[in-house]
Amino acid sequence: MNDFKASRFVAQFMKKHIGMSLVLAFAILGTSISSLLPSYTLKYLIDGFLEPAINGSVTITNGKIVGLSFLYFSTYLLVSLFTILQNYMIDVFGQKLIHELRYAMIEKSHRLTSSYFRRNGTGSMTSRVTDDVNSIEQLFAEGLVSLVVNLFKIIGILISVFIFSWVLGLILFAIIPVIYFITQAFRKNMLKNQLANRKILNEESNNLSETIDCNNTIKNLSKEGYREEEFKGLLNKGFKVMDKTGWFDSLYGPVIEILKAITISAVTLIVCYSQDTNSIIGLSIGTFAAAINLISNVFSPIQTIGQEIQTMQEGKSGIERVEKFMSEKEICLKEDSLKANDIINKKFPYLLEFKDLSFHYDDGQELIYDDMNLQVKKLEKICLIGRTGIGKTTLFRLILGILEPTKGQILFNGYDVTKIPDTEKRKIFGYVEQGFKAVPGSVMDQITLGDQSISLKEVRKAMSDSFLDDYVMKTIPNNYQAPFREEDFSQGQLQLLNLARATVLNPQLLLLDEISANLDSETEKEVIKALAKASNDRTVVSISHRLSDQLGFDRVIEVEKGKIISK
Repeated sequence: MNDFKASRFVAQFMKKHIGMSLVLAFAILGTSISSLLPSYTLKYLIDGFLEPAINGSVTITNGKIVGLSFLYFSTYLLVSLFTILQNYMIDVFGQKLIHELRYAMIEKSHRLTSSYFRRNGTGSMTSRVTDDVNSIEQLFAEGLVSLVVNLFKIIGILISVFIFSWVLGLILFAIIPVIYFITQAFRKNMLKNQLANRKILNEESNNLSETIDCNNTIKNLSKEGYREEEFKGLLNKGFKVMDKTGWFDSLYGPVIEILKAITISAVTLIVCYSQDTNSIIGLSIGTFAAAINLISNVFSPIQTIGQEIQTMQEGKSGIERVEKFMSEKEICLKEDSLKANDIINKKFPYLLEFKDLSFHYDDGQELIYDDMNLQVKKLEKICLIGRTGIGKTTLFRLILGILEPTKGQILFNGYDVTKIPDTEKRKIFGYVEQGFKAVPGSVMDQITLGDQSISLKEVRKAMSDSFLDDYVMKTIPNNYQAPFREEDFSQGQLQLLNLARATVLNPQLLLLDEISANLDSETEKEVIKALAKASNDRTVVSISHRLSDQLGFDRVIEVEKGKIISK
C-alpha cells in the first residue's frame, strides 16, 4: 500500500459494505427530497384553501382544518424520520470506516522500515492514529455527508424555484456563485491555518512524549523549566493559529445572514412591483410564499456548509497526513509460502552467509557496512567485536530481516532473510536482547508473547533449560498463570527469561546481544551456565566479548568501519 489514497480506501470500503452504503444513500436522498415538501405543501394549502376561503369561494370546516394541519405536520414528520435514519447511518457507517482505517494504519506500522521511526518522534504515530483519524471522522460525519445532503437540497430548491418562476430562478442562480466565492475565500484561509495547527499538535505530542520518557533525567538535572517553556511556546503558536481560524469562522455566518436578508428583500420588492405592473413575474400568494420559503431555505444549507468548512479543512489536513503515513516506504514483501521446517532442513554449505552486504539508514549516507562478506557454518559459534557504535546491533536487525540491506544479501540456509515470513522467524532465530522488555499479561505470556500455539509444556521446557522453572513453580503463586511482576525476578532472572523467550520454539540460530553488559559477576555466572546449555546444539552469533572464554567461541571476528578486519 505504498500509494495510498483516502478516496480509494473509502470506495473499497463501500464496495465491501454495499448494503450499509445503499441504506446511507437512501437516507441522504430521502432527507434531501423530503425537505422540499413543506414548501410545496404550503403553496398547496394557501392557493387551494386559504386564499379561496378568504375570498369566500370556499368554506373550510373544522375537520378540514385539522386535516390540512395534519398534512402540513406530516411533511415535517417525514423530514424528521429521514433525518433520524440519516444521522444513525452516518454514525454507523463512519464508526465502521474509522475502525477499519485505524486497523489498516496499525497493520501499516508493522511494515514500516526502521528509518521511519528514526525520523519521527515517539508521539508522531500516536498523533496520526488518534488526532488525524479523529479529524477524518469529523470530516465524514459533520462535513462530507453534510456537504452532499446540503448540495442536494440546494439543487432541489433551485429547480423548484425555476418551476415557480424562471425569473426568480435566475436571480437565485446568480446569487449562488457569489456565495460560492465567499465560501472559497474562507475555505482557503481556514485550510492554511488548519494545516499549521495540525503540525503544531504533532510537535506538542512529540514534546510531551519525549518529556515523559526523559522525566527522571529532567528532574535530576532540574530542567523542568526548560521543558515547560518549550511546551508553552508550542501552545502559544497553536493559540495564534486557532485564533485566526476562529475569526474566519465567526465572520462567515453573519456575512451569509446579511446576504440572505438582501436577497429576500430584493425578491419581495421585485414581486410586489410586478404585481402592480402585470409583468411576467406575477405569482399567486401561495407560490410567492413557497418561493420565499425556498429562497430563505437555500441559505440554510449554504450556511451549514460554511460552518462545516473548519471541520472539513481540519479533516483534509488529517487526510493528507494519513495518506503520507500510509504511503511511507515498507519493508520487503514476505514469501508466505516459506515454512520454517523447509528452510531449516535444506542442505546448504553455510547456515548464515553475508554476501556483499552494504547498509546505511535511509536518513543518512554513511555506510555502516560496506561490501561485507562472511560465512557461518551450522553449529559454529562466533563472536563479533568492535568499538561501540559500529553497528553490531544493527547487524542483528539485518539478520532478523527487520532492516533491509542497501545492497547485497543475508542468507539463512540459502534463503534471503528479508523474504522469511514473520510467523516463521521464532522457529529459526532466537534473539536475546540486552535488557528484558516485559509485555502485558501473565508469566507465561512473557515467553509465548501471546502465541496460542505454544503449549505450557514447551514453556516449562524452555524455562527449565534456563533454570527458572523451579523458581516459578515454587515461589510464584499460580505459577505461569500469575500476572507478571518485574519485581518478582532479579536482574539475572530477567535475562534468563529473555533466554527462555528466545529458545522456546527451539530456533537454529541464537543471537546474543551484549546480554552480560548489565550483570554483576555472580549473576553473570548463572546466565553463562544457561547460555552454555542453550548453545550446545545451536549456531551462535554473539556481540559480547565477555562471553568468549566461557562459551568457547570457534571464531572471534573484529568489525571496523563497516568491514571485517580480522577472523
